[in-house]
Amino acid sequence: MLEILSSGGFFQNIIITSVLLSICAGLIGSLIVANKSVFLAGGVAHAAFGGVGVAVFLGCSVLLGALGAALIMALILLYATLWHKGRLDTFIAIAWAFGMALGVVLIELAPGYKINMESYLFGSLAFSTKEDIYMLFGFDVVLIAFVVVFYREILAVLYDMEFSRLKRVPTKLFVSVIFVLTAFGVVLGMRAGGLILVISMLSIPAYIAMMFARNLAMQFCLSLGVCLLCMCGGIWFSFVYDVALGACIVLVSVGVFVCALGLRYIMGIYQNKGAI
Repeated sequence: MLEILSSGGFFQNIIITSVLLSICAGLIGSLIVANKSVFLAGGVAHAAFGGVGVAVFLGCSVLLGALGAALIMALILLYATLWHKGRLDTFIAIAWAFGMALGVVLIELAPGYKINMESYLFGSLAFSTKEDIYMLFGFDVVLIAFVVVFYREILAVLYDMEFSRLKRVPTKLFVSVIFVLTAFGVVLGMRAGGLILVISMLSIPAYIAMMFARNLAMQFCLSLGVCLLCMCGGIWFSFVYDVALGACIVLVSVGVFVCALGLRYIMGIYQNKGAI
């Protein structure tokens, strides 16, 4: 433990990546939770794993392969959302299974060096590179700018799409942008922390924030804060007990989720008593 903490660059790398990933997950997670499309992120993430398999098999850039597959799947799911919403869960389940199966098969068939599949499934913030940090930082800047500049339009599209159409807000365009940003966020998050971690960080903190937030702006802030809390708790737990970092963050986030449910239940009881 002391050796890890004394390695300043190593520990600093984990903290910086955690903060940048928290910003990404907090904002995108709030968007997909408010849009009730959390399962979509899982479908995109597993499709991205299929892209990893294609890239490894062809000897291409793994990042480009994952990003290409994620964007294609995001557009397919966008089509399903806009024109076949009643069957969206079916499309996502197919994407989920197909992406994982394709990735595993192509990685196994790839000639030469075989990559470690667990590094993409579980990953580790401890091994994120400077390139990962720079890409996450650039994406966070774009994401924050999008949310700040188009906050009112996003709010209208997420909570009242019919009213947005009457106000001539380009709803399909904004939904498309959200899907594309989700694809980018999933791939960059998976590259830095692994598939399992990015799915949990996109869903759990945003849902916790939604339980207590009064508006979307507050949900953004609370979700980001919960992400950071879970990240810090997972890092501490991992270093103290010397176990997998990503798994610790997921377990801590689930623990925070359970505590939030309990707190929300207690608050509901007091609110009902006050109403009486």
